[in-house]
Amino acid sequence: MKTLILFYSRTGTTQVVANALATALDATIARIECPKYKGGWFRYLLAGYDSVKGRLPPIDVPDLAFRDYDAIILGTPIWTSYPALPMRSFLSGKPDLPDRVSLFLTYGGHSVPQKAEQFISDLIPVNLEATLNLGQKTVIDEAFSEPVANFAQQLKSGH
Repeated sequence: MKTLILFYSRTGTTQVVANALATALDATIARIECPKYKGGWFRYLLAGYDSVKGRLPPIDVPDLAFRDYDAIILGTPIWTSYPALPMRSFLSGKPDLPDRVSLFLTYGGHSVPQKAEQFISDLIPVNLEATLNLGQKTVIDEAFSEPVANFAQQLKSGH
């Protein structure tokens, strides 16, 4: 199965998970870039403020034909209970995604993944095949290999 992992990561946490999934699934990996939120504390606060206001930023997305893949896995952190704005910007453009779409989310202790999952579900034309939610502490402590392996196995088996 030809799989693409498309992710956004401001601090690197989501990228760590994307890399682990790419290895587990022998998948292609691509990153959404958003220069507006790169950097330190001020950019962090700006990202949170924009997230609450729903202000979608300009993004740079790799020039890929998403439909050429059998499946796509979207990866994003959660900001203020919602998927990060760069992922929301990407999905608001109504990209031509394959029929198999899965999602992984990374989050701090204050965020609830279900609200962000539902938000993504509402933005895409198909049902999410699978989801994986990992707390930031789990990623930092490198305690995510079993959940990643289970998620990868679920995708390989098709349910």
